Amino acid sequence: MLCLRCGKREQFADNLCENCILETITPVEVKPVVHGTVCPSCNRILHHRSWEECPGNLPDAVLKIAADSLTFMEGLKNPDIELSVDSSDSNTFRVSGKVRTNYKGLLIEKEIGMEVRISNVLCTFCSRKSGNYFEAIIQIRGLDGFTREEVDRILEGIRNSVASAYRKDPNVFITREEEVRGGWDLYMGDNSFAKQLSQKLHDTYGGETKLSSSLFGRKDGRDVYRYTYLVRFPGFLQGDYLIREGEPLKIEKIARVVKVRSLRTGREENLNMHEAMSLRKLRKADVEMELIIVSRSGDEVQVLHPTSFRTVEMLLGGRSAEEETITGALIDGELYLV
Repeated sequence: MLCLRCGKREQFADNLCENCILETITPVEVKPVVHGTVCPSCNRILHHRSWEECPGNLPDAVLKIAADSLTFMEGLKNPDIELSVDSSDSNTFRVSGKVRTNYKGLLIEKEIGMEVRISNVLCTFCSRKSGNYFEAIIQIRGLDGFTREEVDRILEGIRNSVASAYRKDPNVFITREEEVRGGWDLYMGDNSFAKQLSQKLHDTYGGETKLSSSLFGRKDGRDVYRYTYLVRFPGFLQGDYLIREGEPLKIEKIARVVKVRSLRTGREENLNMHEAMSLRKLRKADVEMELIIVSRSGDEVQVLHPTSFRTVEMLLGGRSAEEETITGALIDGELYLV
């Protein structure tokens, strides 16, 4: 059958030929001028009343705003949008490109162009960060005796956890960090994450935790509180040593309990956190050293004592002694292989 509109060509769809379909339908509506709001700090875009993440820079946000402003007619399948920023003047951008789509088997291609005008407004999340907003404080204590490298490693782990959570929830951020006597104070933007992080620190490093709160104000007729999570480290890390009644114990693992191994007997046991914190503590860096191997014989080695320089016979106990040195610990004048 012939096209009902022109009467010249065979019908393709909707009683019309291909040419008449292209002449009569409007596959996509393009606004000549589009307005958008972008956060100059994080590049989020205000969509209706919520802020949406937009990876990249301002031109990427402009292209997303332009693409979101397009309105397609019903019946089009899988529209392919190719846009580029041709020019910009301050916060006004010229965007052009083309749209390819399919209507009832007919390939349609349309050139488009528009002007995108951008307003810069700090998003809710960046406004909170810049305004020193916080809902909780994590107080890390018990760092006396830790090296700067150890403290930096702990803080870097915290920052990495925050950065990972921030990618899923922009409310998670550290407003500021303050070094105080014996530790650090971390001001957190989100209380729920602060609670999780304080528990994670306790599970990883042991010690003690304590929660306190203070009334901050009222919102929507309800009291609003700020919370403080005190995480007191036990004064030791995995690999350090505890002394119980003269017996040196190497800390193998810290969780809800402290797993230790006796340097004298090799026996392993678990200590509760309170008991472990009550014992005398020795840092790994203060007692461990490389001992020079003088000779080997079966499961025994002779090593040079680091202070008296006398030869000491020691059992390997399954340890490898293929190198010229072996790791040991000098504790209260006694030498141990670790």
